[in-house]
Amino acid sequence: MQNNGVTGSASVRPRVVLHYWGRRGGGSLATLLLAQHLSTGEQPCDVVFSLFRGNHDLEAFKATGLPIVFIDRPHLSDLVQKAWSLPRMLREHADRLAALKPKAVIMTMNSPFAWPFMGMLQRRGLKVAYTAHDAAPHPGDYAATWQRITQDLLIKGADRVVALSRSVAKRVAERIPSAAGKISVVPLEVIYPTKRMSLPDRNADEPIKLLFFGRLIFYKGLDRLAEVLTPLKTRPDWRLTIAGAGPLEGKVRELFAGWPQVNLEFGWISDQRSDELYAEHDLLLCPYTEASQSGVISEALSWALPSIVMPMGALPEQIGFGTAGLVAEDASADAFRRSLELVLDQPDRLKDMSRRTAELLLERQRERGWFELASGPAFSTSRLP
Repeated sequence: MQNNGVTGSASVRPRVVLHYWGRRGGGSLATLLLAQHLSTGEQPCDVVFSLFRGNHDLEAFKATGLPIVFIDRPHLSDLVQKAWSLPRMLREHADRLAALKPKAVIMTMNSPFAWPFMGMLQRRGLKVAYTAHDAAPHPGDYAATWQRITQDLLIKGADRVVALSRSVAKRVAERIPSAAGKISVVPLEVIYPTKRMSLPDRNADEPIKLLFFGRLIFYKGLDRLAEVLTPLKTRPDWRLTIAGAGPLEGKVRELFAGWPQVNLEFGWISDQRSDELYAEHDLLLCPYTEASQSGVISEALSWALPSIVMPMGALPEQIGFGTAGLVAEDASADAFRRSLELVLDQPDRLKDMSRRTAELLLERQRERGWFELASGPAFSTSRLP
């Protein structure tokens, strides 16, 4: 554990442990943003991280100055060789967290060994909240069976379940009715900071810069995006960047081969490059064929970047049902194209869309659900709408 003055003594501020034992990516970002949200609000909390020492984003966690309790959990690849040491390792880590006397332990995402560890924490008298990003794995997700089984166990065993949208809360309650009474809804974008309040001014003859960003995976609708844009291929008033990594890189390269207005940026995108992409573009495109809520949309809200979304999952909910962009009338390529054409034909509306995007995020940031969990009361109150 980093020596940052954390003890088990009572504190005026509630103490909360944020648990994430994954490697990098969305889990790390969600944990970091939640830590910032909880530690800097009007009624701040003392935040402690519980992290896997092999996390690729450790420098970002250390830069917060917040205490870290590390665990050297086995990798899944060498679990067979090291399984004998796992129970002891989990017990010792649970003892260290219990000694801190936190009001709550929040598991910010599913990760290896989270489910058995939850039970160890509860046997030591700790309240545990689990954050359900999705009701079930997306089509094409990695290790879908493992994700489904372990998340169901976490949802059933947790003292509270935090769904990041009403859509996910509803689907979780339908799948696991016994969990309905302990679900809270705290929108994902609540923890995202404001990075700007408006798009910069653009020249009237400048093409509108479109962005598709994220994992290149089946449900993101990349083939549908090509279908959307094919009739617009001869228009000179747009450019598109597709940025991300995933199993569909080859397919995407094939779909957009020979399109001079499309820039493909494959591979892992650094935090710095991610910020540049949001800052450089005018409109986010989310032609997803299936969805929960999207961290990409939450990040776009940070940058006052409006979005066009399919009417899937919580995507309309995230943009205020059209406040921070446009929702296609239905899930077809034609409907999505009509929404895009509204912007291409009337580019001046982008400025107002951007302003309303920033205002929506400010409204969401006032949500107090995470502070209620950290201070304890939410563990005895259902907030499922």
